[in-house]
Amino acid sequence: MEYIAGFQRLVFLALTVAAFVVQLWAFIDCLRFKDENYRAVDKQSKKFWVILLGVGLALALIALPPMGMSMIFLNIIALVAGIVYLTDVRPKVRAVDPRYRNRGRRA
Repeated sequence: MEYIAGFQRLVFLALTVAAFVVQLWAFIDCLRFKDENYRAVDKQSKKFWVILLGVGLALALIALPPMGMSMIFLNIIALVAGIVYLTDVRPKVRAVDPRYRNRGRRA
């Protein structure tokens, strides 16, 4: 039984660290684009995403051990915000950014 509990702790640690990395990636990425890009694709404002993802990043940091299980619900909510940004908002904001608009196209 001790091995199973140790394995469960290791899996929980890996998932918690992965959630933190996703939040960190989303937060840093949202800082890269201008507010006009967010408004152009009608996806709230840059300030909204910076605050939302910043709070999510703080929750993900707090959820790292030793706090761990006591913060899991808040960590899941924060992770959802990061995933929504990375899968829905980021591709659209990136598509209207002049730095990325012409990549992949050949003249």
